[in-house]
Amino acid sequence: MTALAAVRVDKVRVPFQRPFATATGMWFAREAWIIRLVAADGRVGVGEAVLAPADGQAASSVLDWLVEGLTAAEIAAWPEAPRSLEEHGSAGRAVRAALDTAWLDLGVAVGGVSPWLSVTVAGPDVGVNATLPLIAPSALAEAARQSVAVGFRTLKLKAGAERETDVLVDRVRAVRSAVGPDVRLRLDVNGAWDLDTASDRLEAVERFGLEYVEQPLAGDDPEALAELRRRVDVPIAADETVTSARVARALLDAGAVDVLVVKPVRVGGPIAAAEIAVLAAARGVPVVISTLFETGIGIAAGLAVAAALPPVAGGRVAVPPDHGLATSGLLEHDLLADGLVLDRGRLRAPAGPGAGRLGIRLDAEAVTRYSANRSQSASWEAWEA
Repeated sequence: MTALAAVRVDKVRVPFQRPFATATGMWFAREAWIIRLVAADGRVGVGEAVLAPADGQAASSVLDWLVEGLTAAEIAAWPEAPRSLEEHGSAGRAVRAALDTAWLDLGVAVGGVSPWLSVTVAGPDVGVNATLPLIAPSALAEAARQSVAVGFRTLKLKAGAERETDVLVDRVRAVRSAVGPDVRLRLDVNGAWDLDTASDRLEAVERFGLEYVEQPLAGDDPEALAELRRRVDVPIAADETVTSARVARALLDAGAVDVLVVKPVRVGGPIAAAEIAVLAAARGVPVVISTLFETGIGIAAGLAVAAALPPVAGGRVAVPPDHGLATSGLLEHDLLADGLVLDRGRLRAPAGPGAGRLGIRLDAEAVTRYSANRSQSASWEAWEA
């Protein structure tokens, strides 16, 4: 048992280094709740709760309410508490993700943890992709060249906002010409296409040897994705659709996907992501762990899952795939005392002195600097969790 002395929650707003364009809009800053569980012996476990813009203002208000209302009794009841969070949708899953992460960072085995999800300090490094925004072909080609020059072997191109198929073809052609045939290319459409548009555009770019296309269709219809998968040769990945193990199972049952892109904070945290990975591996479908543009805290949680994914055999996508975790550099600060280590397309936790089980240390001064002016600190007499 771990005795907790205090819990602190802080809301932060960290600007992007520069505006980042996707098919669903422009990102200017990442708002997040940072949760710290302070053990009686002084150790600190950290977790992060975030939402996607598509979740809307109502979900954001619910998230604020849930986090600010956390009590010692609720945290002591963990892991029973996640059941009560399910009724709050994306906001509830975000809170569960933060608390599960914080407990794991303290080295507490959260109930139901998959045996392969290690809680030892800083697992091995994992391959990661570079993420390139929606920019003109020449600028995109130069960004791709620079990414490959520093060691990335997989590039994810944001797409979906092009009004004409020829514009998409120009962008993909420019990148493929710039980096050659051996670099893996992915498209991330963020659900911007309907079925016919997706069919036409993927047929137009399949000659460029895409590893897969991520979330080509809007909505959460497994049958529509399965129909697209029958129509085109480009492997299909689901991302925004994957919100729970139940949804992942439906996609797998429908034969709708070649890859599941799992964002731990979206599905309810590392434990929920682990459950989905086990389901997918049993069907020969690889999982790519990705971020929702979290700070280094949420990314470290994803890194722990990615480093321990079960092996997958078969399928249309080469394994192990690179993961979508190299995004903390898009923000002004990752809120870590020592940043995650990115070296030639591989990412690992720094695991320096004083690091928690996730191999990271929070930069408390940075949390204060990026405060969104909503924070609280609560302390109680020592109690067992």
